[in-house]
Parts: sequence; C-alpha cells; structure tokens
Amino acid sequence: MEKAYRLVTRRMAALFAVASLAALLLVAAPAGAATSAEQGYSTSARIEQTVDPKDNSKLPFTGLDVLAIVAVGGALLAVGVGVRKLSTTTAS
Repeated sequence: MEKAYRLVTRRMAALFAVASLAALLLVAAPAGAATSAEQGYSTSARIEQTVDPKDNSKLPFTGLDVLAIVAVGGALLAVGVGVRKLSTTTAS
C-alpha cells in the first residue's frame, strides 16, 4: 500500500511540475512576440527625458524590471530542484 501511495505522490508531483512549467511558458509567450520597434520606436509612445548633469545621485531608469527577473529565476530554480528530487531513486 505504501508503494502505491509513493507512486501516486510522485506522479502528482511530476504533473504539478509540468503544469508549472507550462504556466511559465504561457506567461512568457507574449513577451517573446513583442518587438522593440513596436514598444520603443513608435511615434505614439515617445518618451523624452531631460538629464541634469549636476544630479549624479541616481542612475537613470532603463526599463528593466529586476524584481520580475529574480522572480522568474527563483521559479525556474524551484522547478529544477523539484525535478531533481523526483528523478532521484531511493533504496528501500
């Protein structure tokens, strides 16, 4: 009975890992389809910035969302650790 429980648990964990990966790919699809010409160079979305040469206290904002990058990296790391745990065999 315990062996069947482990088998079902592993299958559910594998299904969860595959579903998580599919969800991450679904979220990333629109970002991959966008081009820089549509986002940054269209005439309707032009942003102009003036730079004060005396203000050296802050770096200019480049548009990169570091928190999103860290979150995606953490999620991928968690999926990798989960897949590694599922793939290891235990001697009983």
